[in-house]
Amino acid sequence: MSSNAPVNPKISVIIPIYGKAGDLPRLIAALQAQTLRPHEIILVDSSAKPIDNPPPGTRLVKNPVDVALSWDYNLGAKEATGDYILNMQQDCVPEDKTALERMFRQLHEVPGRVSVVALVTLPEENFLRYNFWGQVLMARWVGRIRQGISGKFDLHRATAYRSIGCYDTDRFHFAGEDMDLCLRLSELGEVFVSDAEVFHYHSQNRPVTSRDVLGKYFQLAESFGALFRKWNFALRRNPYAGHWTHHLAKFLYPLVLAIPFYPGPAALAIFIGSNLTNPAAWRIKSWRTWVYLPFFNVALFFAGFAGTARGLLTGKQRYSQNK
Repeated sequence: MSSNAPVNPKISVIIPIYGKAGDLPRLIAALQAQTLRPHEIILVDSSAKPIDNPPPGTRLVKNPVDVALSWDYNLGAKEATGDYILNMQQDCVPEDKTALERMFRQLHEVPGRVSVVALVTLPEENFLRYNFWGQVLMARWVGRIRQGISGKFDLHRATAYRSIGCYDTDRFHFAGEDMDLCLRLSELGEVFVSDAEVFHYHSQNRPVTSRDVLGKYFQLAESFGALFRKWNFALRRNPYAGHWTHHLAKFLYPLVLAIPFYPGPAALAIFIGSNLTNPAAWRIKSWRTWVYLPFFNVALFFAGFAGTARGLLTGKQRYSQNK
């Protein structure tokens, strides 16, 4: 432990669960086995049918407002008694028993750090269990990703986190809230990306459809439009901005405006460009990749353009593909 770090720190873990306890025993066991054990583990349940019996060693808080994860994180922060807030998702597990201690030590290594966040890994064996459209949706997330704040294993100083009002639940409902939080915390001090890793065992409870993928792309693009309206080019400070292939489509949006004037060249450029924006999807081993993907990527491009335009106009992200 760093000489500057407090001894026996109080770390409050916040885990939204939405009426589901399936992955909780694995995560709770991993947290209780940490070399730096949490002070408390708070489960926030906003389901209409909340769980009745929380696992031992946890405290259940019922959220009467069912909107999105960020509402649950914010309520958990209000209920927390610790000096540090650790936001997690129940389908995540720290890489080893020292992960939390290492992140806590890194938080105190440099004066002015307000948050330390983990690298996020979606195991390939999980990815291979998805259906075709599920793989199209998640292809770019396979492996270790430097996301920045993600809600999966983020450690914050409680005073800094609360001083900015936690997540912005007014502007961002279903996407974009993590990047916005990262930039607002960065105005107070450093948000450090740790070498500690969290495994995200992302499950797809039902077969993903092409409509689901289009909806998710629209949702994410709407968040980008709202983020860009609020932060402009300061978005480059977010760690996620370093994944250039994740953002390539945005640089092609002006081609849409060229369609009325140069329809042939603009359409050809969009077709070629949109098929370069998600190179990870081309590695999916399926005949559908070569039959569907060339034209579906064009549809994703236009969904992204429409979502970005809506986010820019409204300054908010409120669309959910589930509604």
